[in-house]
Amino acid sequence: MRKQYAELFAAFPSPTYATYGNVDMPPLWQEYAGEGTTVLDGERVEIGGRVFGFVGGGLRTPMRTPYEISDEEYAAKIEAVGEVDVLCTHIPPEVPELVYDTVARRFERGSRAVLDAIRRTRPRYSLFGHVHQPLVRRMRIGVTECVNVGHFAATGTPWALEW
Repeated sequence: MRKQYAELFAAFPSPTYATYGNVDMPPLWQEYAGEGTTVLDGERVEIGGRVFGFVGGGLRTPMRTPYEISDEEYAAKIEAVGEVDVLCTHIPPEVPELVYDTVARRFERGSRAVLDAIRRTRPRYSLFGHVHQPLVRRMRIGVTECVNVGHFAATGTPWALEW
């Protein structure tokens, strides 16, 4: 595991802003995140004149992955970031098309708190991962463009935010 984290963080450009996923181990991130890498969880930051909110972790499942938290803890972190231009979360909003994994053939956990925040605060973007092979990679909820930025294995090209 330590070798994987060392390789992962060595590949990050500077600056990098990141948050945890459900299989991550936050104490190891602190050990390997070098200068130029900012790890955020339940926090906001201004990048290029825009406000980004970051919320990491996964929601509890029978899989019991290392960084799963309760729906209430996740909702509190969503609430803590407040109104942002870009909401960056590991878990997608709880929308069937965004949480269905076509390879695993099952629905992954989505967050009702993320969906509610999108409807309430209307960020320009909601960026997330978690679902590896989503039925739908992106969709709009009201004015918010929701994008699974973790799904680029099929194309080999990561999604880039261009404003």
